[in-house]
Amino acid sequence: MSLHNFRPLLSSPELARLQRLAAAQRELERLWQAAVPAELVGLSSVVNLEGDCLQVATRSPALMAKFKQMEARLLVQLNDVGVKINAIRWRVQVELLPHQRKKAKPNLELSEAALQAFEQATQRLQPSPLRDALAEIVAKRRKSTG
Repeated sequence: MSLHNFRPLLSSPELARLQRLAAAQRELERLWQAAVPAELVGLSSVVNLEGDCLQVATRSPALMAKFKQMEARLLVQLNDVGVKINAIRWRVQVELLPHQRKKAKPNLELSEAALQAFEQATQRLQPSPLRDALAEIVAKRRKSTG
């Protein structure tokens, strides 16, 4: 597909509006991180600005409590740099630690010969949980490939 096909999309007013919103969000995040004490930088992020209320997400209730203690100072600092807000609404947005994240399971492909071997095994086995499990494997793999 050529760039010519994308020109109408790239010059659309909707995309221009989204670009302005994204730039404003990045600037607001930059100003927020500049106002936050150095030891807390990166532990919170701006979610939204609704009217005169800034919505900020933190990673834990303990961090939220710490930020709430500094709320008055943060409001003054942000107003001094041109962010006209009267309140900050806090949200805890828990983030899993790297060792807590589930690792994606590799999608193992079975060859047609393997599927046939499983299918033949299910036909030879007496009714049992093993036979049911093999039949289910074959059915799922056939459904996903075909």
